[in-house]
Amino acid sequence: MFGFLKRKKKDVSTSIENEEETTSLEVIEKFRIEIKNIHIDNQPFRIGGLLHILTNKVSRLLKKNKHKIYYDIENDVGRYIVGDNDYIEQVLEILAKDLLTLSRDSEIILKISKFKNKFLVFEIINENGFIPKKLAKQYMHAERTLTTLPESVNTFIKAKKIAEAMHGNIELHTSKRKGTHFTLQIPFYEDKDSRSNQEELKTFLKGKKALFIGKDKYATQRAQYIFESYGIRLENMELVAFENKKPDLSKYDMAILHSEDLTYKHVSFFKNIYQDKTSDFKIIIVHELFEDEEKIALGKSIAHAELYKPNVIGDVEEILYQMFIMKSKAVKEVSKLSVFDHGAFTIKGASQHTEDNLDRYRGAHIAIAEDSKIDMRVIKNILNIEGVTLFSVQNGADMLELLETEEIDIIFADINMPVMDGLMMTKEIRKIKKWEKLPIISISSMAFSHEVEQMKLAGMNGAIAKPIDAKEVYMALERFLVMTAKMRNRTLDSDRLVFKENKAVLDVEKGLEKLENTEEYKEVLVDNMALLKRTRDAFEKMIFDEEYIALSRYARSTYLVCENMQATQMMQMFEELVEYLGQKQRAHLMDYIYLYHKNWKQLEKEVARYLKSVEIIKY
Repeated sequence: MFGFLKRKKKDVSTSIENEEETTSLEVIEKFRIEIKNIHIDNQPFRIGGLLHILTNKVSRLLKKNKHKIYYDIENDVGRYIVGDNDYIEQVLEILAKDLLTLSRDSEIILKISKFKNKFLVFEIINENGFIPKKLAKQYMHAERTLTTLPESVNTFIKAKKIAEAMHGNIELHTSKRKGTHFTLQIPFYEDKDSRSNQEELKTFLKGKKALFIGKDKYATQRAQYIFESYGIRLENMELVAFENKKPDLSKYDMAILHSEDLTYKHVSFFKNIYQDKTSDFKIIIVHELFEDEEKIALGKSIAHAELYKPNVIGDVEEILYQMFIMKSKAVKEVSKLSVFDHGAFTIKGASQHTEDNLDRYRGAHIAIAEDSKIDMRVIKNILNIEGVTLFSVQNGADMLELLETEEIDIIFADINMPVMDGLMMTKEIRKIKKWEKLPIISISSMAFSHEVEQMKLAGMNGAIAKPIDAKEVYMALERFLVMTAKMRNRTLDSDRLVFKENKAVLDVEKGLEKLENTEEYKEVLVDNMALLKRTRDAFEKMIFDEEYIALSRYARSTYLVCENMQATQMMQMFEELVEYLGQKQRAHLMDYIYLYHKNWKQLEKEVARYLKSVEIIKY
């Protein structure tokens, strides 16, 4: 039926490849975004964790351009929000990085609020940064990524499409007088299972008085708002006034100080109070993001609790709850952790083991807790070791359930996850005697010294900073996975099906050759088949509605997806369709619906056979 095309056929596949030089994972993500078929997974997650990760991701630009970043979170937003953590983080990172490149030595402010209990509003502001009018128009009106557009516009288009998939939108306002404001608005979902302790805390703290000593006006405003939201009365004292006349601390329940302002005289004044075990007075030290280690150490010497800028209301809630409700010494111990070796705890460098000599780990059971689908795929690819059994969950609560049913030898865990984060998961695991020595390795974007300290205090054994490096994962195995006779005696099912491929439908050999990783190929097959299955109706609709431009884009994108699988028949069909549409032929388009269904059924059967042969759950 389609043989008439072959006489005129150009090298369409080459032109498509040149248009999109990306990895298989990037192609899948780009395809999802372009056809507006992004799967949004709304789960409750800790807003503080999201903001700490965001800070880490933009920290290089913050330091390079000498910016300060502040977070304004309205009290009624809560400690947990419901949404797709991954995609919200991606959008905020794109917007924040845009603002950070517009100027130097500026205040970058991220405000988070609720609107009429229907929307969550994220407003990111740089009052000194200005986007030229022509570029601003491209930001707001461009609909698809093009090589002719500036990279910042292309990434902004991605952010807009993700926002639309979350049933939200992004607005841009920019002028020389008011600077640049990005506003992301998405639906607000109530966190019905919130673990916030706010009400109990407010009842206990109501009427207590705090003294804030500092010189930063904005930081004072933020501290006032955060602490007053718990019923605490806050009194300000300028640093100069404090140095001229020491205050009578008997009138207060706590003091908040900045470590950058501290001198040895200040430490001497507060030392006696800090060491008085009969006193209920608490000293809270606030550290700068890129502070000198000597200053940090000075603050630690008198701190009952520490906060790190940018201050997040959830962090304040956590330390207040621990100090005043739980009367926990855990907070205090943070300030005493002077022997903590950040460098030794963080896993860096290269292991002597590579992909070619990992046989020593045969029989091991390795568990991964990670809510990011992309990061989960990356680490599973790295740990795709013959004879090793991998278990994967999306949060800490599921990991605790897994431990009750499976023998696990080592855990790799993200920190910021919904339902139960990595730190809480680790604390719960360490409460059980049989798991007290189970190695737990953090894999997280949270990599500042104070964040890594919290991982150590929770009971983790080591930390790997994202982006994930295979050499560091292998080093973690080398350091912490002790192979026992029990592991070596585990038997793996050897009765796998022999798979004889039908290369006319699915060229497995070529697919494996291209990706050079069995685990990644399996994941690509699962992801792509699920994606294609969800877009079949859209394909038919574009033909029926005669949306030829959209159909051409779809055909090109889908060709790339099929190429990642090496779905030979489907590749040929979409290659012909691209050429057919390029010749402005329309007469036989309806025939492609029949051909798509026929090829799909054959591909579905072939993929299912292969996945069954390698023991992976069918998509």
